[in-house]
Amino acid sequence: MNRREFMGSASALVLSMARGAQAATVEVPQSGPPFRDLPEMRSTDGHLSTELRMAPVTWSLNDETSVEVAAYNGTVPGTLYRLRPGDRLRWTLINDMEPAGLPPFQNGGPTVAQEALNYTNIHTHGLQVSPGEGHDNVYAVVKPGESLDYAYDIPGPDSGRPQPPGLYWYHPHKHGSTSHQGWQGLAGPIVVEGDIDEVPEVAAARERVMVLNEMLLNEAGQVPSAVIVPTVGPVPFTSMPAMPMDILFPINGVLQPEIDIRPGETQRWRVLAAGPHRFFHLRLDGHALWQISQDGVPFAQAREKDSILLAPGQRAEFIVKGGPPGRYAFRALAYDQGHPGGPRPEKVLGTVVSAGAPMDGPLPGKLVDPPEIPEDARTVVNTRTVTFEGNIASTPVRFYLDGKPFSASRIDQTVLAGTTEEWLLVNEDVFQHPFHIHVNPFQVIEINGEPTGDDSWWDTFALPPLGTAKIRIYFRPDVTGLTVYHCHILPHEDNGMMANLLIYGDLPTGFGPVTGHGGAHGG
Repeated sequence: MNRREFMGSASALVLSMARGAQAATVEVPQSGPPFRDLPEMRSTDGHLSTELRMAPVTWSLNDETSVEVAAYNGTVPGTLYRLRPGDRLRWTLINDMEPAGLPPFQNGGPTVAQEALNYTNIHTHGLQVSPGEGHDNVYAVVKPGESLDYAYDIPGPDSGRPQPPGLYWYHPHKHGSTSHQGWQGLAGPIVVEGDIDEVPEVAAARERVMVLNEMLLNEAGQVPSAVIVPTVGPVPFTSMPAMPMDILFPINGVLQPEIDIRPGETQRWRVLAAGPHRFFHLRLDGHALWQISQDGVPFAQAREKDSILLAPGQRAEFIVKGGPPGRYAFRALAYDQGHPGGPRPEKVLGTVVSAGAPMDGPLPGKLVDPPEIPEDARTVVNTRTVTFEGNIASTPVRFYLDGKPFSASRIDQTVLAGTTEEWLLVNEDVFQHPFHIHVNPFQVIEINGEPTGDDSWWDTFALPPLGTAKIRIYFRPDVTGLTVYHCHILPHEDNGMMANLLIYGDLPTGFGPVTGHGGAHGG
């Protein structure tokens, strides 16, 4: 699908899909390692407490390929955590990385603090929890040899607006090092269970949780901290997606696994696009995808699709019904994200192997009632415009929101909790920037000025290149504090495309700029 077709098809963008995709060109692999289920932990009596230890690991992607990366608790990707609305999740983030030991360098722009590439923190993407200190605080800094305690209260029925059941995730969010750590596969899924899991057709399906990583590696199988560019010199890794490096795309830490299914069996795939940069335009040869959820929020009715497009950070859940015996490629189709060099190439992510005794699993139809904006908050109290722009010709590259690079000491937007706003997102760039806002999901009501007629909820949405999207956000009344919105292409975020958002009930006395671990005056 070329750019003109993409921009002219609002419905395709709203549904995050592209029917009639170009013919696949990569052959189905004849063999592969088995699909790997992730280690998991489940809450007990409303609580889940654990350690989240970030440390170096040698990880085997298959029998021939090992990589030297950072991992959570020794596994790539991290442990799957299962929760329910009303639970409390607690973990201690432990940074067991070695100091980078690299000096700063300068390339005609700000000094790049290479030492900080192993500084970290943690973000629970999609959870509607406090962004305050000790919670989902993206301003925290955990250096090598340090640790930090986190606690998250998952909104339950008593809140009046429980966390929707679905797939969420966790990943590093220290500005300046986010993409370097993302390229290593530092991410993990969070499943919140609830009413959609009791829908008979959904409950009958075998579950597959899939984390799609994107690993950018040098010849030593490591994520580089910098590369040498002719006539320029050392350049930070965050400008690397267009550079000649190996990029690998494992599922649950395995390259091109085989996913077993019986003919006619139904499986529920929960898929997370955890890569820092790649859009995954997903298609399973010979199979329809019955999508039931997006970005963690269930649909009212299942939607049959040929393919599903996931921008970095997005999730989709869908039912697959096994076809006749055979081998079927699970593909990331070639997709144009706006790069001068053309579409990102097609990749075969895995192979579905249909074999065994036939079944006749049921396909879903009606699902559950999705969340709605409360009746007393449906009046739009404010409108805003946020503009995305980039400059890839500069060294280092620069990406901006409203003409400014990110600064932790500046409040860019201030909103009142419990109210509804509409934001016009203007993309002045050829790149499809995925807009992500923390804490509160949103609805996309217009694309390029055309109403969508769609009431789905998103927490990440890919803006049309050189176009606009209008979104409607309800800021839940029980969560306040300082947080961020940004482009979820992580090299863009690290290079400036992020801004601060203060959600307040009553403005704290003596409120000032962000400092140290704090900064977020959380509810």
